[in-house]
Amino acid sequence: MARFLDASENGLTRELYSLCFPDPEFVSELYGPQGEAWRCRMAVAEEDGRIVSMAQVVRRYALYEEGQLPVWYIMGVCTHPDMRHRGLMDQVMGLVLRTLRDEGEPWCFLIPVDRDIYRHLGFVHDMKLEDERSLEALEADDGLDTLSICFLCQSEEEFRAPRSFSREPAL
Repeated sequence: MARFLDASENGLTRELYSLCFPDPEFVSELYGPQGEAWRCRMAVAEEDGRIVSMAQVVRRYALYEEGQLPVWYIMGVCTHPDMRHRGLMDQVMGLVLRTLRDEGEPWCFLIPVDRDIYRHLGFVHDMKLEDERSLEALEADDGLDTLSICFLCQSEEEFRAPRSFSREPAL
């Protein structure tokens, strides 16, 4: 069963994150006192009292000529290697997408290593990131420059691609 962690529990995901994304410098930055892990929503699946699958959901800003739109960015999606192919990621992502849809969010996105993994969840619109500002704001790994969008309360026909993304709201 998937659930969102209370913010005080977010540090419990560090072990799984470190196993799946073994970059000690980034893990230390992410889980440090001012790191993103303490400011995001964490959805997890647990088995026998341990976190075995997770997704981080962070707020970013889609920038348009006439303004900005806060939008949710899903990152750090992973499942313990010994627990893969059991539907745990689908449980976690299902919780995230239902929650965002229920909250009236128009769309959300992620930057997948393999876009086909997320197609069945609704991430069917791809957008190549061309500018360094967006890549930096989204902490995109080297070579990952295409995001996949899931429409929650907005149709693909209504969607206008932002010109860039920002970590913080633009003034």
